[in-house]
Amino acid sequence: MPPTWQVSVWFTDLAGNHPVFDDLMQILACNYFAPQVMSIILWCLWFGTRDPVRREHNQKIIVAVTVGALMAALIAESFVLLQDHIGDFWARPYDNHPEALRAMEILYFRLHDPSFPSNAICGFAAIATNTWFASRRASIALWIVLGLWALGRIYVGIHYPIDIAGGILLGFIAAFLGRKMVLAFDPQVSSLLKLAKQLHLA
Repeated sequence: MPPTWQVSVWFTDLAGNHPVFDDLMQILACNYFAPQVMSIILWCLWFGTRDPVRREHNQKIIVAVTVGALMAALIAESFVLLQDHIGDFWARPYDNHPEALRAMEILYFRLHDPSFPSNAICGFAAIATNTWFASRRASIALWIVLGLWALGRIYVGIHYPIDIAGGILLGFIAAFLGRKMVLAFDPQVSSLLKLAKQLHLA
């Protein structure tokens, strides 16, 4: 069993006993709540200041955020390809524990990619990390949302805590690579932003 599996079993065993809490966790675990909050925050950073220097700085960071998220997606996809090659090497909690299976059946649905790392958390962690360079408050807000999303995904039986931790670690790496790439191509990024301004997109 993966490390910290006992925490997962204890938490998922709560599912089905408290309807209001179940509804809350189902909202937090879904793939709509956290991404929508993230989109609003990034949109505000992209358009949210009249200072042209600050605005261009923020927009370059959002470009780095986007590249970091793409790097996270590539990292996550490598684990999917690994699973396709060697088989299901890291089963999800609902495949190992009846408590998690019951939680998943009540509140979520089966997934077919590896449990480790959490793809969703990997991408979101990359975004939250690079957002720090544009706005610390926005980054902190995203990390809070990430924590709630992670909690919900453990509760509904689709992730172990170690899956979340692995996703965050790989998200850090993806964010670093994305930021380095954008810094290396700063003139090209500036040209793209200039074009975006001409099209009233920035």
